[in-house]
Amino acid sequence: MEQSRSLEQRREYFDYLRILATFAVMVLHVAAHNFYEADVRSWEWNVFNFYDSIVRWAVPVFVMISGALFLGGTQSLEQILKKNVRRVLTALVFWSLLYAAVVYFATGCGIKNAVAEVLIGHYHLWFLFMLTGLYLIVPFLRKLVESKKMMKYFLLLSFLFSFVLPQILEIVSLYSEFAGSVIGRMLDNVDFHFARNYVFYFVCGYYLNQTDLNQKMRRKIYAAGIAGFLATIVLTAGIAVWKQEAQETFYGYFTVNVMLEALLIFVLAKQWFGNRSVSETKRKLLERLSTYSFGAYLVHALVIEALNLFGIHSLAFFSVLSVPVISILVFIISYGISCGLHQIPLLKKYIV
Repeated sequence: MEQSRSLEQRREYFDYLRILATFAVMVLHVAAHNFYEADVRSWEWNVFNFYDSIVRWAVPVFVMISGALFLGGTQSLEQILKKNVRRVLTALVFWSLLYAAVVYFATGCGIKNAVAEVLIGHYHLWFLFMLTGLYLIVPFLRKLVESKKMMKYFLLLSFLFSFVLPQILEIVSLYSEFAGSVIGRMLDNVDFHFARNYVFYFVCGYYLNQTDLNQKMRRKIYAAGIAGFLATIVLTAGIAVWKQEAQETFYGYFTVNVMLEALLIFVLAKQWFGNRSVSETKRKLLERLSTYSFGAYLVHALVIEALNLFGIHSLAFFSVLSVPVISILVFIISYGISCGLHQIPLLKKYIV
């Protein structure tokens, strides 16, 4: 059943989600910093796996927020191109140049590698490439979501071709490379791309924002989401012990387990925060932190690497504490830098 929600309600629960997802990305990158260095049988590696597994939902939720806002918005194609796409691309160019310069002077990697770093982007800047692509197809997707029936059909197709079939292929390949290659070629022959990958989360975010789920459905999503969290932890640990090395097979954003995590977080936030009234002071704080989240995301990788130079990393002390403590430190510093950049009008407009 559809229910119109006020702009303030939507904004508040999106603000909460955006801030939480920004912190979750930081936890992910702090936990992942020594993911491949630690012995998979060690206590430290299992702690890293636990923290990494419980925040895999962050990027999908970012995409879901964007989908809910853009597919439910009224921005014209010209406005999207001039404001949103231009801002993302400007930020991408600036931060790619900055990170490439840091890599060049810190490692002496050479001009060729520095140029490649600019063109490809630092490890977390891929998100901006992906976001740009989604913005460009917003007008097409708005036509799609005008029909709830077509939207459901799209999500079903996307679920099948983005999650179910690729994950079956991944699991089969673990046991038999030959069988995996045969199935992989079969899927390649279908050449189905229209409804795949991040478009699923983009449309799903809009669908969940517009649809009031009854209590029974919410409980099913919560139960499936908890199962997704547990599966991510246990299966990642299991395959690491089996292969005797760290594996990210069940960490992917297009695994069923991570998708279930994202659905749980999004639906829970909508239910928990979407109908709550907050004071004017708290609302302003939420809006400010939400506004600063983009800049905090862009700069946090630099903060993590700077802290690492001072010996502050996930293996520096007791791992159960090191990941959350360092993540909080990265969060505070990154938001502080983003806040400072927002005080400069030109930078505020184009790069954060």
